[in-house]
Amino acid sequence: MSSYTRPDCLSHQKLEEVAAGLFRVSCQFDADKLGDDSFREAGITLHASLSNAVAKRKAEYLAGRWCARAALAQLGVDGLPGLNSDRSPAWPEGTLGSITHSHGVAEVMVADARDWLTVGLDTECWVNPERAARLERELLTEEELKALAGMSPLQRANRLTLIFSAKESLFKALYPLTGKRFYFHDAVRRQPNSLTLLRTLSEEWPRGTQIPFRWRERQHSVLSWIALPKPR
Repeated sequence: MSSYTRPDCLSHQKLEEVAAGLFRVSCQFDADKLGDDSFREAGITLHASLSNAVAKRKAEYLAGRWCARAALAQLGVDGLPGLNSDRSPAWPEGTLGSITHSHGVAEVMVADARDWLTVGLDTECWVNPERAARLERELLTEEELKALAGMSPLQRANRLTLIFSAKESLFKALYPLTGKRFYFHDAVRRQPNSLTLLRTLSEEWPRGTQIPFRWRERQHSVLSWIALPKPR
């Protein structure tokens, strides 16, 4: 018998096997329903650094770990990710993964480290055209801006949201490998299914490297991910 139950602030989980040794788990969360006993019911300990956080942040943490435990179980691992000093998840030995949450939805992708090199996952609600127009130069390179020519405001906004999400996934995938922070103008989407580095991050990840990504469009959001298999 498990020693935990699903708190009222969390929905049932959805599980997907994306590829061999690569799993995605998602759930919905409601910060307004987060109670004093929610963490105890879920069998999850709130990290000390979040003890004074607002309810939304606590609910995000709870939902992310709730999904992560279920995803790790698919790899035969009974455990939870910890928290590194930079607030990124510290995955159990032999595993790697990524957590994202947006507007009441938490999603996790985990992988068997024997077969996978890195994973990055991000979800973003579709940015409206007005906000997209304000963000274009902050998030997109000149090359990407030129590719928007002739598109309607809504098409431009949707393209920006997708690239924004893909670049977030790229950072989550490469930062653990390189230890270097990089920004939106350090990569460009030249091909539909890949991002190209415009800056050398390490000897293994030089300028010009193409990193494939995938995405899934939904009614209210887009989900992107990067999952790189280990070289054989």
